[in-house]
Amino acid sequence: MTKPDAARNFLLSEVEGLDPFDMILVAPAERPLRVAEVTRTEEGGLEVRMPGRPPIVPQLEPAVVRALNELEFASEDPGDPTKPWVRSVEDAESAVELLQKVRVEVFGEKPDVNINVMHGSHRAEHEATQKLALARTRIESIVSDLLGRTAEKDQDGDFILPIGQVHVTVAPRSMPDGVIVIRIFAITNVSVDVTPELGLFLARLNFGLMFGRFALDAEHRSIWFDETLLGEEFREEEFRFVVRMIASTADGWDDQLKQMFGGVTYQEALTRRAVDVLPPIKPGEGTGMYL
Repeated sequence: MTKPDAARNFLLSEVEGLDPFDMILVAPAERPLRVAEVTRTEEGGLEVRMPGRPPIVPQLEPAVVRALNELEFASEDPGDPTKPWVRSVEDAESAVELLQKVRVEVFGEKPDVNINVMHGSHRAEHEATQKLALARTRIESIVSDLLGRTAEKDQDGDFILPIGQVHVTVAPRSMPDGVIVIRIFAITNVSVDVTPELGLFLARLNFGLMFGRFALDAEHRSIWFDETLLGEEFREEEFRFVVRMIASTADGWDDQLKQMFGGVTYQEALTRRAVDVLPPIKPGEGTGMYL
């Protein structure tokens, strides 16, 4: 077992040595998911965090969340498990004291439990956030010019472009390595009959396409058409071309796909001529985890 005083002194020296964006991760040796983090902010302050958890990792239990609230941790979106729970502290001693409280009061560990300490940095994440903000600014300017007005945004902050009978969505994202991707897509059909024939038809259709691809969301019985641009420094001409291509291809196939495989077009679902449940996720979300 770890001697509490020795562990405290070691952690204190580790926290004091953090540079901006640096962090240490502290977890019981036998329970790595019970991890807490101390981060030095860009401005030089200190934060203790419970890192957010992606969908493939078990989520924090309600009792853990309640205990974090009692310790005055806060999340920018408590309903989103990928967001961290954060509390600012005044100095390294306060950070180490709070780490101990998390181990004991939140996770019920003994004070002298063996711990592992790992080092990391949020610098790449910070730089990716800046690049993503730059990409969003460029996109907003271009799509507003395309539409002749300010573009509508959905709950994720993605841009919605009604073009003809199609709604094109522009979704900029940051990959885990900081690379920016811009997913441009349209839902063509919902409530389709999911059959092997549909999958084979879409595969053959994709083989003949020069740009874009059709995809089947079998779980939600929907068909998507999308294309991806890479990097925040995309060419405006390329962006405009992809938006127009997505809109025209989706508009050219949605009625045909409806006739062949049932369901309704996405436009019909939006205008309430159909009462089908719209897909709750977007291409690339879920287990892929690169959006």
